[in-house]
Amino acid sequence: MVRLCHQLALEREELPRPSPRREWPLPPPPRPPPSRAGGCAPRQLMLPLYPQVLVPGGRRVSLPYEFLVPCLCIEASYPHHDSPRSKRCPFRDQPAAYGPELWSSVRFHDYSASGKDQMAMVLSASCPLRARATLCWKEAVAEAAPCHDVPNSTASEEEQAYTLDKVDVHPQLCFRFSYGNSSHVECPHRPETAWNVSVSTRGLQLHLRLTSSVPAAFSAALCQRRGGQCEPEAPLYTVTQPEGSARGELALLLPVQVLGSCVLVWRSDVRFARKQLLCPDGERGS
Repeated sequence: MVRLCHQLALEREELPRPSPRREWPLPPPPRPPPSRAGGCAPRQLMLPLYPQVLVPGGRRVSLPYEFLVPCLCIEASYPHHDSPRSKRCPFRDQPAAYGPELWSSVRFHDYSASGKDQMAMVLSASCPLRARATLCWKEAVAEAAPCHDVPNSTASEEEQAYTLDKVDVHPQLCFRFSYGNSSHVECPHRPETAWNVSVSTRGLQLHLRLTSSVPAAFSAALCQRRGGQCEPEAPLYTVTQPEGSARGELALLLPVQVLGSCVLVWRSDVRFARKQLLCPDGERGS
């Protein structure tokens, strides 16, 4: 008898420790039966069941699988009850097993909340991944758009739950998950943002109108576009919507000294925020 199974723990990886109760619900993770670390879990506990195959001696057999992943193993045994089992995991050291199919086998549950200024995602995976998650910001909402790394933004992880606090949650501020020689970018699943801004001109002034659904402080700075970049210039202008205040419109007036100036706007009360670029000619970006 032969079957496909998933190894419960990859070599050189510690088993996750129990974590404290969280404020947001976790998806039910697949629970293997009592077993030693490094054993195999039956496929029916992870993904739809692939049948066991009875193989006469000296014959070959093809075993279908859904995704090529490093923990995909082959287990063989005699048909009688409690017979010894032999296991081989041929893909563990194969670079192809750490490619796109690995990330296709993972389900990403998004619990990011603008009201808590927290990015939070939980991974449900057939392989016991201990990936590293860091922030990156995308130039556009398109799936193929580049995602630029944010320095010093590693998320904390417990039992495949990844959290990072003091984040201005935005659909284009994403987690980059890295494991082995591959990575995957997953952005918050909700398209809405906690705040919005628009710009108009009043003589030699830029008029910013901000609305926010959460208490927040905002900073703005003029900038000049040079070679696709727009670096903020002094002075810095700040406005705050205090805790407990009703949602309303905040306004900032910035004096324009050079025609064609743009303005960068961002939340300044969090550690990680995406700068939004606005220009009077209608150009928007980040």
